[in-house]
Amino acid sequence: MNEIVVGVDLSRSARTALRWAAEQARATAQTLRAVNAIDISPAFNMELGMGAVAKPMNASAIDTAYREAVTAVFDSVNPESSWRLQFFSGEPGPVLVAESSVAALLVVGTKEHAGVTRLISGSVSHYCLSHARCPIVAVPAVPDHSTGQDHDEAAADMQAQA
Repeated sequence: MNEIVVGVDLSRSARTALRWAAEQARATAQTLRAVNAIDISPAFNMELGMGAVAKPMNASAIDTAYREAVTAVFDSVNPESSWRLQFFSGEPGPVLVAESSVAALLVVGTKEHAGVTRLISGSVSHYCLSHARCPIVAVPAVPDHSTGQDHDEAAADMQAQA
């Protein structure tokens, strides 16, 4: 229970959560484990069965450009030697909840979804807040008003193309 788990992807909200988690890990002398969950097909979910926990993915099974982009996000916080980044196959919410089951803290980013957008895309942070067994911190993204497209939407577009 001396570990902080943080969800990380290419979104602004995940980058903000990672920075917060890194600062917290340094301040409390805890280790940090960044978890990237790559949503898998419904057919594979059925093969796993209900309640099955996704397993870590072999790095070679992940698109190189995507893997390098997520690794660069992780490297941007100058990780300590004991910190690690792991890739999982599965829906992000359940993967983060499972991976944080014995953690001291789970950190997730939040996006500004409301109404129909939230119903369609779901909310990883809401899922984690509802299901996590450890304390959880939901870190809001710093808004970027310089672009026409929401940075989290641009990141989602990039993930969909990977």
